Amino acid sequence: MTPEKTGAARYSGGVTGAREAARSGAAVVVVDAYRASTTIAVLVSRGARVLPVATLEEAVEAEADFRAGERGSAKVAGFDFGNSPTALQEADIPSGSTVALTTTNGTRVIGAAAGAPCVLAGAFVNARALARCLLEEGSEPEVVVVGCGWEGRRSSEDEAAAGAILYHLQKRGFELDARARRVTGFYLNRSQETLKNNAAARRLKRLGYERDLDLCLAEDTLPVVPRLRNGAFVNG
Repeated sequence: MTPEKTGAARYSGGVTGAREAARSGAAVVVVDAYRASTTIAVLVSRGARVLPVATLEEAVEAEADFRAGERGSAKVAGFDFGNSPTALQEADIPSGSTVALTTTNGTRVIGAAAGAPCVLAGAFVNARALARCLLEEGSEPEVVVVGCGWEGRRSSEDEAAAGAILYHLQKRGFELDARARRVTGFYLNRSQETLKNNAAARRLKRLGYERDLDLCLAEDTLPVVPRLRNGAFVNG
């Protein structure tokens, strides 16, 4: 049986796409698969609040228990953690802690989306949980899934992860626009080995973060819904 249509979903990219989606009143799902969205999912699954900030200065000045961040994928000197989801999964971070997070791409796009009525962080690890949440709430007329990319350029891992979320939305009756359907097709036909060897993956391997790739590409392993509330992501 074909599911009943429940809403519309589309795909956009980068800071501009996030800002336009927020202005339209849509629910925005920010996707930075390598690695900010995955890192946020890991942290909220452990009961932490994640405060996303655009700049290093904001991270330093934030009222937080820990500071995590990267520039050019490398850990920021003097911070407690980088942007490695595997390292954060293994770290001693008590439930209830606040983690200030700044990254090259993801937190900038989150900032651009901050005016939206609903901002979620999505990746492969929580694609199904996000789709289920958006279906159950149904509070916004439109969902825009935004792939962060890398310094203004498209990235295959973000488009594939966005496609995973859109695929689950489509299965639940959401109508996709043409661009969202193309991204969903890319997800369905992508090769995980190709994603493990794209430009972003090679950069992470050079910096010693190869373990992050397996975690970031694993589907539906963290059934959490990181939602931006009062400036911080919590499990919504």
